[in-house]
Amino acid sequence: MNAEEFFNQGLAKAQKGDHKGAVADLTEAIQLYPQYAGALLHRGNSRTALHDHKGAIADFNAVLQINPAIAEALMGRGTALAHAGDKQGAVADFNQALQLKPKSAAVYIQRGMVRADLKDPAGALEDFNQALQLAPNAVSAYIQRGIVQAGMKQFSKALEDFNQALQLAPNAIAAYVQRGILYSETGEKERAIADFEQALQLSPNAASIYVQRGMVRAKQKDQMGAIADFNHALKLNPNLVNAYVQRGLLRSTLGDAQGALDDFNRGLKLNPHAIAPYIQRGIACSALGNQPKALEDFNRALAVDPHSLEALLHRGKVHAELGDRETAVADFTQALTLDARAATAYLCRSAMQLELDDRQKASEDFNLAVQILPNAADAYIERGLFRAQIGNQRAALEDFNRCLRMHSDSAAGYLQRGILKTALGEIDGAIADFDQAIKLDPSSDTTYLHRGLVKAQLADFEGALADLNYAIQNDPNLVNAYINRGAIHLKLGNTDAADADLQTLLKISPNPATAALSRALVLAKLGDEQGAIADLNQALQANPATIAAHLNRGILLAALGDQQNALADFNHELKLNPSSAETFVQRGVLLAVLGETAAALQDLDQALALNPRLQTARFHRGQLHTDRIPHAAIADLNQLLNSKAASIPAYVQRGLALMALGKRKPAIDDFGEALRFQPATPDDYLYLGIAHTQLGENRATEADFNQAVEHSHYPVQTCLQRGIWQATLGNTLGALTDFDYVVQVNPTLATAYLHRGMVRALTADTEGAIVDFSQVLQLYPASTAACLHRSAVQSIMGNFTAADDDWNQARQNGAKPENAYYERGLVRLKLADNKGAIADFDAAIAAEPDFTAAYIKRSKLRATLGDQDGANADSQRVTELTSHFDTTTETTGRTER
Repeated sequence: MNAEEFFNQGLAKAQKGDHKGAVADLTEAIQLYPQYAGALLHRGNSRTALHDHKGAIADFNAVLQINPAIAEALMGRGTALAHAGDKQGAVADFNQALQLKPKSAAVYIQRGMVRADLKDPAGALEDFNQALQLAPNAVSAYIQRGIVQAGMKQFSKALEDFNQALQLAPNAIAAYVQRGILYSETGEKERAIADFEQALQLSPNAASIYVQRGMVRAKQKDQMGAIADFNHALKLNPNLVNAYVQRGLLRSTLGDAQGALDDFNRGLKLNPHAIAPYIQRGIACSALGNQPKALEDFNRALAVDPHSLEALLHRGKVHAELGDRETAVADFTQALTLDARAATAYLCRSAMQLELDDRQKASEDFNLAVQILPNAADAYIERGLFRAQIGNQRAALEDFNRCLRMHSDSAAGYLQRGILKTALGEIDGAIADFDQAIKLDPSSDTTYLHRGLVKAQLADFEGALADLNYAIQNDPNLVNAYINRGAIHLKLGNTDAADADLQTLLKISPNPATAALSRALVLAKLGDEQGAIADLNQALQANPATIAAHLNRGILLAALGDQQNALADFNHELKLNPSSAETFVQRGVLLAVLGETAAALQDLDQALALNPRLQTARFHRGQLHTDRIPHAAIADLNQLLNSKAASIPAYVQRGLALMALGKRKPAIDDFGEALRFQPATPDDYLYLGIAHTQLGENRATEADFNQAVEHSHYPVQTCLQRGIWQATLGNTLGALTDFDYVVQVNPTLATAYLHRGMVRALTADTEGAIVDFSQVLQLYPASTAACLHRSAVQSIMGNFTAADDDWNQARQNGAKPENAYYERGLVRLKLADNKGAIADFDAAIAAEPDFTAAYIKRSKLRATLGDQDGANADSQRVTELTSHFDTTTETTGRTER
């Protein structure tokens, strides 16, 4: 065959859609005749159809080298450049093509499409209008103009264009699809479905149309139908990225975080340059508490498209969650340069301005948002939701209150305030808000759902079931209602009803691991720890990589006293999700309880590095620093209290740190502040007991400690904590009574033996102390705390070889030399072995010359022993090392109640 015959054969294949065969034939023609411009041109078109944009551009370049005046080559190269992401280059080619062929409607249409992508709707409309003047029956021009007008919210004009396209071409599939999308956006979902079904009759294997119909079904709360559509789309085209994105979005909505992440990951594997999967994966990661990963995804999305408004808004929100207010403001500002009517950007920036104490700018932004939104109520609700998201719940409550003062008929305002009050523990107020929301909007399945959840927490299971039944009646696909109703049935022993709910749930959201995880979380809230653990075991059996399952099982196991398995769960969670700040907090708290202070501080530091706004991490780090580096403790607690996260434990803990620094007056103020709060948790009562003790009200302390146990879901754990505090306050008899009870009920709780051993050592029961520390090491062989405590006691007893063996074992378990010396020094100090304590603090400082806590302890001990010069030198060194800590309390948040 000669070149012309290969050309004709290739052209025929291209016309039939066989672009792969066309490229092969046209390549043969070009090899026979390298200057064959027609063959190069059509091969470029076929390569574009095959998404080989690089090859297509090379072909069009070759054509233009042969003849720079071939408009079709410029048009083809422009199209390929647009697909490859060089939209400005595409516009330049289309401009040049129009100089050669000023009456080419096709070029105007192509340029209009690229202008629309470049966020130039006016330029795009100008091009489509010009195309229609040149070719009044150009169906694609009507469709493209309709798409742009729909994007500009000019829905009636867009509908006219789609209708006109269908009048001209009744089988124009794209027109049906776009009109269906328009109907969906304007709320006419039945019409949308009808258009998609008409398109599917014309093209039954069009995977993208199934995706569009699935999206509308999801809006109709037909989750099962939507999932079926997405699945069918992927069966037709396993490489359809948007199908994975949309299925992932729906899975996320249904609470299937793991399934959603899997879908987004698969989408990105197919197309690493797709923006939507990065954005949606980032949102999912943020919701799972993995803010660093979320930031990484939003940055990647913006690297692909710097003009992505959605990516900028979500990146700004994550920066806000992480406490980086200035960067968040910069993102919201940049979003507004892309869309000056982005109300969300104004509201988020307004919230950030308030956190930066710039009320004037905050007010300006809020007012601009109100001008865009239908009313101020919507603005207050949206800003309140954002402020709650970034952890400023009191400020969010303020926004919901303002909304309801201005619009007392806002059912959404009462609903959101009720949800927030639930999170804040204000249960009666939450119920009242849900009642009012239902009165204003009796058809709100979401409100019935949330009222049912609160009633369940109050053990009003009959009322909870009634609410959840009504929610399901209103929305038969309401996943959370089935999860909660099933959990309540399980708690009440109605296993058949619970199983029926689980089976219905799995039909709507077919992921057994997620279903079991979700029900476990509800059972845990209802106080059914064993049922929750059983469900978490089931989740991990279904999928060992289920994110958050190990974390939540670890939390429950720790609360039930199974510390070794809890620690194993936290370690496993961090293998699956290395950026989980919450897991670092939980492991840090457990390590602290086990006496592993240095390791606990490392975990809490890591949690705050991942999320600086994580107030639980800041509190626990402050707690650990109180007795070691009170300056650092106060700095952490100041930041916590200044963030308006005021609580009884926070004020009491700061008071204890201030007492450690000898600042009695501000400490007493903090204890007084704590007493102004209404206690709601066992921890609140325990800390109130500490406050009463510091204020000299010992009888109130005993009452508080007893209340803590009475209010506890886990009396053994609370008795353990009460024993620890009683030991701290010098009530060794009460502490021993508590520890004896704890080990009797739970003989495998290592922490109880550790603390009982400490008290026994203090009361000169050295043999009993050795037995307890040995028991800890049987239960938890990696315990450096038990090794160091036993080493100190062995030293006091004169068993120096055994003492050295234990110290060396602590080192083998991972303790750094300076920490091992320091921790043993603390034990010796408590046991009045002052000489041994000084020796250990000396060794700790020799190993780490900047060991602040060791200088603090050695300074106090030297002063006690009459070495004032040495004490002053240590004190001066402490001042040098802690000069960067802000320990002032005058400006910290005294909250209004």
